[in-house]
Order: sequence, then C-alpha cells, then structure tokens
Amino acid sequence: MQTIAVPFDFSEYAEAALNFAVQIGEKTAAKIKLIHVIEYPLAATFNVTGEISEYDPMDKIFTLELISKAKEKLNAATSQFSNKARIDQVVLMGNPYDGITSQIEEIEADLIIMGTKGATGLKELFVGSNTEKIVRNAQCPVVAIHSPCNIDDINDIVFASDLDDTHGKVLDDFKEYQTLFNARLHLVWVETPYNAINEDLGKEQLEKIAQKHNLDNYEVHIAKAFKPEEGILSFSWHINADMIAMSTHSHKGLLHLFVGSVAEDVVNHSSIPVWTCSIK
Repeated sequence: MQTIAVPFDFSEYAEAALNFAVQIGEKTAAKIKLIHVIEYPLAATFNVTGEISEYDPMDKIFTLELISKAKEKLNAATSQFSNKARIDQVVLMGNPYDGITSQIEEIEADLIIMGTKGATGLKELFVGSNTEKIVRNAQCPVVAIHSPCNIDDINDIVFASDLDDTHGKVLDDFKEYQTLFNARLHLVWVETPYNAINEDLGKEQLEKIAQKHNLDNYEVHIAKAFKPEEGILSFSWHINADMIAMSTHSHKGLLHLFVGSVAEDVVNHSSIPVWTCSIK
C-alpha cells in the first residue's frame, strides 16, 4: 500500500476519514493524497435568459480567492498530523465526483478512504452520494467512514460471503487488511427466503472457502434475514463488529437501477466502517 486517496470537504465525516487514513499511513508508511473539489463555474457565466455572457475578470479573482481559502483550511486540517504521515494536497474546480475520480486514477491510489453520512429514502433511490458512486466504480478498495474510528479498536470484522467463492480474489486482497488490523474475521453468508439452505451445509461450504484461501483467526456463520443487506447489518450489530468487508459487482446503468447493490445499501446504513472492493 503506497498511496491512500482521501476526498475532503471539511465535514466531520471527512475529518474522521482523514484521521483513519493517517492511522493506516503510520502503520504502512503510505502517502496520503487529500483531494478537495470546489464546485464553481469557470470561464463563462449564464445570464437570466440562459445565454453565455463574456468572461468576467471578477470570476477569476473570486476563483483564486476560493482556492486560496481552501488551501488555508486544508493546511489547518492537516497540521496536527504533520509528524505522523506524509500528506499531499490538491484543490480542483468542477464536479466533485469527476474531480475525485480523475485524481484517484492519476495517482493510482491503492486505497480510498471517504467520509459519508449515508443516504436514505428518495435521496438514496434517485441521487445517492459521491461515496456510493465511488464504491460502485472504484478499481481499488474503498473504506467508507461514518464516525471517528481508532484502528486499534478494530477487533472483529464481518466479511459478507457467498457460497460459490465468486469473491475469492477480494477475500485474498482483504487478508492484508485483516493482518493490518490484527482482527478476527467472521465469514458470514445470509440466508433469505429466496436462497434457503441447510445451516450445516452452509457452514461447511464457508469452511472450505476459508481453507482454500488460507484464512487465519476466523469463524464461519449463517445469518437469516429477508434481504442480504439487512442480514449483514443485523449480524454485525449482534456480534458488536467493528468493521464490515464485502465485494461489489459494480453494476452500472439500468442494471444498477433495477438490481441495485447490497454493498451500497450497507454503506448507506452502517454505523461502522465498511470496506468494499469490486470483484472486477
């Protein structure tokens, strides 16, 4: 792990994500790239009739002032960590999601850590969040942080599994994080009314997966719920887990609209950190 990307909007959630990234940076010597995107139109403005007016020099002055203020606030946010981790900063203008993803690709991030307050109701259905979209599309692992978290307190991690090992590569990748946190892994499969299975058989399948991937310090479980995301969240609460880890299929377009994503639902409603990684 060489580079950790942290999108930063100065919210309490972003501050929690930065703190979490610094803790990982201390243990891994990874560099942290703090990314702040300012939403503001450039080069041209629109008048009340919708026509593009000539470029106003005041726009440039105001833009430079915004950038200067953002850099000052970033310096203040990172000053407390100056002796703990190397933190580089970048300030961009434009759409937050586009700016964040372009930077993540440019620096070839090994891990993304994002603060999120989740989403519920119609906002979740129609809008989602930048965190949710990055979880869906990122080519590296993403950790969604909902509140301040000390990595030394991560002792029990729930890894949401299937029974046919389609997530095997993701499980192999996560072993590095299990070692980093020195945590016990709870491999769990959620039985729903649509995929009922004998509990002993289910545990036997999970045990085979654990042995195939040479897991250490783990337990296997079968949870029951109406929907997978409900089972993952309920089981995590039941054992007082400190983190949830799972793969995502990265559905896009109409397929995502109609099928959705269990990982994104968990990110939106979890109160503990959620680690996700695409099986692609």
